[in-house]
Amino acid sequence: MRFADYIFIAFRNIRRQKLRSALTIFAVVIGATSITIMLAAVFSLKGFMTKQFEANGTFQQVAVSQRTDISWDDHNNGGGDDCATCTKLTDALATQIGQASHVVGVARQTQVGMFQYLSYGSQKLRTQQVVAYDSNSILTNTILAGRDIKAGDTSGVLTVTADYADKLGYKHNYSALVGKDITLTTRNYYSGVGSDPVKAFQDQQAWFSAHPGADGRDYQQPPVTLSGKIVGVVAAGDNSFVVRVPLEWARGMQETQSVQMSQSCGRNGCVQSVGGVKVEDQLAKNGYSSLIVKVDRASNAAVVAKNIRDTYKVGAADAQTQIKKQLGIFNILGAVLGGIGGIALVVASVGVVNTMIMSIMERTREIGVMRAVGARRGTVSLLFTIEAALLGFWGGVFGLAIGYGAVLAANPIINKQLSSNNIGSSNIITLPMWLILGVIGLTTIIGVLAGLYPARRAARLDPVEALHYE
Repeated sequence: MRFADYIFIAFRNIRRQKLRSALTIFAVVIGATSITIMLAAVFSLKGFMTKQFEANGTFQQVAVSQRTDISWDDHNNGGGDDCATCTKLTDALATQIGQASHVVGVARQTQVGMFQYLSYGSQKLRTQQVVAYDSNSILTNTILAGRDIKAGDTSGVLTVTADYADKLGYKHNYSALVGKDITLTTRNYYSGVGSDPVKAFQDQQAWFSAHPGADGRDYQQPPVTLSGKIVGVVAAGDNSFVVRVPLEWARGMQETQSVQMSQSCGRNGCVQSVGGVKVEDQLAKNGYSSLIVKVDRASNAAVVAKNIRDTYKVGAADAQTQIKKQLGIFNILGAVLGGIGGIALVVASVGVVNTMIMSIMERTREIGVMRAVGARRGTVSLLFTIEAALLGFWGGVFGLAIGYGAVLAANPIINKQLSSNNIGSSNIITLPMWLILGVIGLTTIIGVLAGLYPARRAARLDPVEALHYE
């Protein structure tokens, strides 16, 4: 017989027992649907995250820190400490690294920890992160309204993430927040740009004069407020509630201004007076918190990181290696969820075996007639194997159809969530071709394997006994 004849006969035999065949196929459908939905969700999310990292150039970045045990996840906390034995992340070091092979550019980065909260009108929000870095396109942001910090900005301007904008009452109306003034309130004993060290010294002296015998710890210097204009609202990205300021402004914020006393002596004794203000650049003294290095190609990131570690004795971690380790969790999750769906298919295969055995018992005389007119054992075996394969095949097809319907229903809901979080991507859950072919192939193979025993049993029936079977 031609192969098409086998398919036609097998399909006709399946239709003979519609209810039993439908229930058997339904068992396969459950497993196929489970695998389709779970694997589509896991690997679509992995693909979405990978594309996000590729789009913003993260795979081409290397983080450099004073700490030698740095990982990409904690590079923001990696430097700036007064460490006598550490290699400071200075302007000179940034220049040297920028001239290395495969390096496109370097962004100097620092965190400012001098602030308690930001104020807008009557609202006060805690400042979680105030950061500053070079505006040289090494680190980029998704602009939701206004603009990002530019290289020409020196002070008095800032950007906030969408989280702050939402808290300030400008959700879905970020452009209205652009141009508004906010104030940053410092912690006590702040002595950076915007403070008046002479007045602070005089106020302190006046307080001690009014409180003779008081302990120095009793005096609390009032905080300082710095004003800034919001020039842009940016997407939160990996970090929520971030205020970004120009790097030069941040340098001034971290300065230490102290009053220098002078003494003049005459006939009536010596008199002390304020002789001037000493300014110490703490950023130059302690170094930047981190340097973000951009390489020409993602494939060179690990090599550049190793060269930086070996040459400059600092910590260096490439984002690609770290992120791929994290994304490997999706492979493990996919294997676990796929295994759960596989269990359902194994259970369904038992139903296929039962259906085929019942079919053999009902068609024993038919098998005897086929053998009597010259059909070989291989012909009978192949016929029943194809019939079992069709049960698995149609189970996979219908399972994929249900899974595709679930994807169509889920994407609008996910799109709404992405939009509410200011993420421009949409329809991130997809059914890749490898998953479509894999599910159909897997269910068909399971059908074939489940049909091997019944097919062999049918082929071994004695023709004479089969013809006399009642």
